[in-house]
Amino acid sequence: MARLNRRQVKQFWQEFREFALKGNVIDLAIAVVVGGAFGRIVTSVVEDLIMPLVNPLIPGGDWRELTVGSGIRIGKFLGSLLDFGVIALSLFLLLKLILPLLPKKPPGPEQRECPYCLESVPLKASRCRACTSELPPL
Repeated sequence: MARLNRRQVKQFWQEFREFALKGNVIDLAIAVVVGGAFGRIVTSVVEDLIMPLVNPLIPGGDWRELTVGSGIRIGKFLGSLLDFGVIALSLFLLLKLILPLLPKKPPGPEQRECPYCLESVPLKASRCRACTSELPPL
């Protein structure tokens, strides 16, 4: 294995620090933590609020303990599917409520400047109307 000199090690740690401290990496880490907490809240809602109301209606008691064959825990799997459905529905409803409140992205420019005469021309124009120069493509 090749030995690394101090400069290479220092450069490696500098690149790693730049990567780790980028805004999108930190945002992703926060989203994972918040998402995990949200998942636990939804699981608690399903297990502690919804299922005590549903269990008396199901013959045989707690359906999450249902097993098939030699230990295939079908009840736990179905419970996870129910948790996922509740999480997905909750996120959908949350986004439907929040997205309309967020500021709209401003529209892009409709004009650009001719690099030769500095006249304002439409964005899709291929020639300047003032100096008739051919404009570079976008």
